[in-house]
Amino acid sequence: MLGSVRANNKNKTVIWVILALLALGLIGFGGVGQGGGTIRSVAQVGDQKVSTDIYAQALNRSLSELSQQMGRTVTATEAQAFGVQDTVLQNLLTTAAIDNETDRLGISVGDEAVQVQLLATPAFQGLDGSFDKEAYAFALERTGMSPSEYDNIIRRQASRIYLQAAIVSGLSSQGTQSQAMLEFDRENRDFIWAELTGAALDTPAAEPTDAQVKTHYDANPDNYTAPLTRKITYAWLNPDMLTDQVDVDEELIKESYDLQSDRFNKPEKRSVARIVFGTMEEATDARNLLDAGSATFNTLLADRFLTPADVDLGEVERGGLSKAASDIIFASDTLGVIGPVQSLIGPALFNINAVQAADITLFEDARGEITAELAGEAARRLVIDLVTDIDDMLAAGDTLETLASDTDMELGTIALTNSTTDGIAAYENFRTIANQTKRNDFPEIRDLADGGIFALRVDAIVEPALRPLDTVKDQVIADWKQAETVRLLTVKAEKLKADLEAGASFGSLDTHVETTVGRGSFVENTPPALLRDMFTIATGKASVVAGTGSVFIARLDQINAFDPEIASNKTLKNAVQQQLNAQIGNDLLTIFANALREDAGVSINHAAISQINTQLTGG
Repeated sequence: MLGSVRANNKNKTVIWVILALLALGLIGFGGVGQGGGTIRSVAQVGDQKVSTDIYAQALNRSLSELSQQMGRTVTATEAQAFGVQDTVLQNLLTTAAIDNETDRLGISVGDEAVQVQLLATPAFQGLDGSFDKEAYAFALERTGMSPSEYDNIIRRQASRIYLQAAIVSGLSSQGTQSQAMLEFDRENRDFIWAELTGAALDTPAAEPTDAQVKTHYDANPDNYTAPLTRKITYAWLNPDMLTDQVDVDEELIKESYDLQSDRFNKPEKRSVARIVFGTMEEATDARNLLDAGSATFNTLLADRFLTPADVDLGEVERGGLSKAASDIIFASDTLGVIGPVQSLIGPALFNINAVQAADITLFEDARGEITAELAGEAARRLVIDLVTDIDDMLAAGDTLETLASDTDMELGTIALTNSTTDGIAAYENFRTIANQTKRNDFPEIRDLADGGIFALRVDAIVEPALRPLDTVKDQVIADWKQAETVRLLTVKAEKLKADLEAGASFGSLDTHVETTVGRGSFVENTPPALLRDMFTIATGKASVVAGTGSVFIARLDQINAFDPEIASNKTLKNAVQQQLNAQIGNDLLTIFANALREDAGVSINHAAISQINTQLTGG
């Protein structure tokens, strides 16, 4: 939970959720054909239906967000693995349950409240900040909504907020809870450590006797046991194998380039933070303090009880700022504070943290990349087209060898263990199916994450077996010497530990001093257990931790407690408190919504959902 507090958690108003649907301009499903009829909803809670359009839009938005995070289009298998479809459905069922309850209770807002929300929506405003009817009409046209339908969305959203607010109103966590969490999480340590390697021994570990080798071999059978191995024959077809059979039309390449302007023509951007002042005089006074060296941008923030996250605008384009601010911010590539200048919400100082130049990729430069993508997509469709014929061949009794002979599939063999990840075993789905398949199981066509297919046969399963000593003797000797070296080093380190705790120094050892190291930190080149020990021992005490071939020793010098009186810590404590309050509220709302769903009754059209999932994800 504290990790989420550290992130830039900015509250977003509900209207942005609605606007996200408008901005995407998603396809309208209208209805899912089934048995010659038309299905208008995918689920129902009480009297409240979840329409096919709403489900499709929500799923498409979630898939787009996940694809942006991964830097590529997610596959149907990946979407299923991440639980995207189920999460979308459950969220919509929760919303429907709350809407059903607001209808039952007669909770609604008037036309005036809807009008206020419409007028305040930035997407519907012109350059002067007033309501723009053309922008409003265009946004609704893109989603196929009528004004009354959109008004109803706002009305329902507002009603939902009233009910939710009534549930969580007055709830808050105890201040001692956030204090205790911060005292535990933000407490840090100062310590000094050293690594003892084989060079620290006066006499290196000797060569083991045959008896010692045999004893070590018998005591560690897992290290010398061959893993369970599946000997597999497979036939597979990858889209890359078919790209030479695909011709991509030049006009289609150009059209694809034109449709991806955001990808190939990225505008100039600046990463900026903004402090807004009440008057231009106040902004000028602040700038004078900066110029005189009497203040920094961060001290100006602290004076106003703001954090960097509060004023961070992220990466902005020219259109996201006032003309006056854009002209000066985009006039040069110099980092630092500029202004004062009139922003969209008042006189401001801007701190330019980073400059991102325009990234324009000409058509000729992008042509190869687009061609490869279109060819890959066409090849994936070719693979899909072949699946039925290959299935029929398998059903008719054809072997994998015949498939490789009569189709574009390629034949291969592999000895698969739990550690095999090369070749076709790089595909998680192949490893999963291979480990589930038994000998004599009938080969079936299965999917690969990149659009490929495969079928496999388990020819043999070789059970785990201890390798004979004479075949692994060199490895056993090396392992024994390493273990003996660590044993001898531990004896030496334990003596040094006693000396350190009695006030001695580390002597000639190469030491590393660590200061203000947090509980969740990572100390490079040390085993994790060393840092864990620093949070369990008392000041002045030392710890010895065995590594791989070496031993580490550390002494705790100081415990630095979390000070709630420091201004930045007070801000952090308030943020944690707010996060806890939000979490409590969310938990209560979840319990409430689940109870509503249980009471009202839920029905789900799985066939309609499956059809939409297939259209949007290909599976």
